[in-house]
Amino acid sequence: MDRRNFVKLCGSFLAMLGTHAAAAQTGTFKPYERVKLVNAQGAAIRSRHLVPGTNYLFHYPFAGTPCFLLNLGKPAMANVALATADKQSYVWPGGAGAGSAIVAFSAICPHQLSYPGKRQSFINYRADLSPVAGRKGVIVCCAHHSVFDPAQGAKVISGPVEQPLTAIALDYDAKADELHAVGIYGGERFEDFFSAYKHELNEEFGRGVARDPAVGTAEVVPLAEYTGQMIEC
Repeated sequence: MDRRNFVKLCGSFLAMLGTHAAAAQTGTFKPYERVKLVNAQGAAIRSRHLVPGTNYLFHYPFAGTPCFLLNLGKPAMANVALATADKQSYVWPGGAGAGSAIVAFSAICPHQLSYPGKRQSFINYRADLSPVAGRKGVIVCCAHHSVFDPAQGAKVISGPVEQPLTAIALDYDAKADELHAVGIYGGERFEDFFSAYKHELNEEFGRGVARDPAVGTAEVVPLAEYTGQMIEC
């Protein structure tokens, strides 16, 4: 590779990292493997094809840690100031994709680690009115009625939970309309999750597989096709 192309490649890479690279310097962003979001056929997910209001699921940054991928149907707020349960401040940069409406969050509730499994999911995005939340457009954990606002970085709206859902950092290639997961913002409880659900995760993914890092691609599926029952409240 000649010098001109090398410099061009480096410039493109730095531009791609954007706000995530800047956030890494302040300790608000934790990088993981760069993983392309794909459909069941292995083709790249296009942000314009994500249906607003639909719960989509993928696994990241580990093979067994579920995440929501959502099209909010409108731009998410940008540069939202949040804090973890231990009072560590961070800034969520906002939505990705066409119109900055695409967001992703860990689907593991930080309160008592409820998550979407093959049998059922107590935590879901409600585009319609949630009786518990008294509003639309929220993520609700029906296990203990914790409510999060995905348009504000999964900020806690109500309930016993002490911190937002872990945010998944997305890089967006506008030209190709492709999305990559590249890391996380905020607090996380992955080790607690692996310990609490060791038996269930071994049953669902195979012994020890849930802890494997996500690499290459992550398949995105509608939550309604992944789980047997979506518990709504």
